[in-house]
Amino acid sequence: MKLSMVIATRNRPDLLLRTVTDTLPNVSRKDTRILLAVDDDDRATLDILKRLPKDERLTVSVKPREDSRGEKYDRVLKEASADVYLPAVDCAPIITPAFDQKIINAARMFDDGIVCIHTPMINGHFPPGLQAFTAGWVEQMGYIYNHEYPFWFIDHEADDMARLLCRYVPVDVHVNTAEMRPGTTIRLRDLEFWAGYYNKMTLERRMKARQIINSKEFDASPGHKIALCNNYECVEQRSYGINNSVIANAAAIEAQRGDKSPPDEGYLRAKARAEQKLDKLFRLYEQQAA
Repeated sequence: MKLSMVIATRNRPDLLLRTVTDTLPNVSRKDTRILLAVDDDDRATLDILKRLPKDERLTVSVKPREDSRGEKYDRVLKEASADVYLPAVDCAPIITPAFDQKIINAARMFDDGIVCIHTPMINGHFPPGLQAFTAGWVEQMGYIYNHEYPFWFIDHEADDMARLLCRYVPVDVHVNTAEMRPGTTIRLRDLEFWAGYYNKMTLERRMKARQIINSKEFDASPGHKIALCNNYECVEQRSYGINNSVIANAAAIEAQRGDKSPPDEGYLRAKARAEQKLDKLFRLYEQQAA
């Protein structure tokens, strides 16, 4: 098995440089790849690329900015295909030696190859510092991370799905988040809308989990599959608790960490698609109720 790490970056050149510089010494395998996903309008990052360490395992992807982080991470599927994918951020170096081999070892835990791996949780129970996904997981999900959300929520969805499928494997790999956390989350706005939207997609996640569980690729006995299909209440109630807390504190969170720049076109497209999806679902519910 081989691993590809993809670092999504945007206008944080100094943090990116340190993340790459501090992470590379902890890569143990020659076939591991680190792909930097850079936007073609991000001049500050483009200017710093020449200062990156010289390492054949490090490659750069420069493309027009996507509407969501999920789409940006999926660049790696074509540009550095692998057996295990590790999406990462530009402000959290991995500080554990041989982290790539540790993650690969964890990815071998299930014979059918449908596995989500998580590093230790940042706040005790959520979110994980990092998640990694086998190619089998990506094939079943259709992506590394959901393409609908312009910020946050993507690791939350993966966390929920992994718990619904009972395919969440811990690994003792650590990141340095304390020193380098930026003050602003890019595209963080309309937080109450997005947290509410995530809550409204609960049944969609449950149905998707059941489709995967009941597929021929998912290795489990018939009885185990029935049990997994009914293992949703605790996962969903936990998720509601997390998002309802976010909704209750949305104004304060946006004031502290929100993106103060005007919304870009990609964000507006992503929100419009979410609004259209909700409108379609509400009309469907009304038809069924009638």
